[in-house]
Amino acid sequence: MSEFRAVLFDMDGVLVDTESHWHELWESAVFSDAIDGEPSRDDVRGRSYPESIADLEANYGLDRDMAYYEELLEERAIDLYGEEADADTAVHELFEFVRERGLPVGIVSSARGDWIQAVVDRFDLDPLDVQLSAFDAPGEGKPAPDVYEHAAAQLGLDPSECVVIEDSTNGVRAASAAGATVIRFALGEDVELAEADYVATDAADLKRILGELLDGDS
Repeated sequence: MSEFRAVLFDMDGVLVDTESHWHELWESAVFSDAIDGEPSRDDVRGRSYPESIADLEANYGLDRDMAYYEELLEERAIDLYGEEADADTAVHELFEFVRERGLPVGIVSSARGDWIQAVVDRFDLDPLDVQLSAFDAPGEGKPAPDVYEHAAAQLGLDPSECVVIEDSTNGVRAASAAGATVIRFALGEDVELAEADYVATDAADLKRILGELLDGDS
């Protein structure tokens, strides 16, 4: 029998393909305003945008005040999550795959709560057992473990009883630091992360690994 009691999905880059959209915006509208140095996607990927902007200001300096960049990203998110971003329905089908095994399923994301809800509604991902934004969890955002620790606690579980599916370096490190078993959904990326327990290269690979974990075959 499997030792796992829940499966938690990150959102951006896992459930909805927003990474290229966000990267383009960060590059053109934020990174280009850096005063000293050259920020990269690793500075922001998988993290909440207020924390990312604050760190960019501290580490590189920015031409404009932080409120300007926050408003810019917030305006972009409305269309991105509500209409534009594509999604892999094969990944969404894994929600039912988990539910069929009688396990809770949830979304744990650095995105704002209303952005998560927009994706849940648009792709009909309910019912969820936990739906948690880093904005609403106590403690620090990813790559700190706080948001995953809090999500597990909401389910009455220890993080070690959870399988987490993440794509970004910051997300993988957050889940690993919390003590979860982490599957990295690494579409087209060759970067190795020691903190990831497994790596899935596509939706079929993800389903195979998840099935082995949940059915006790790993």
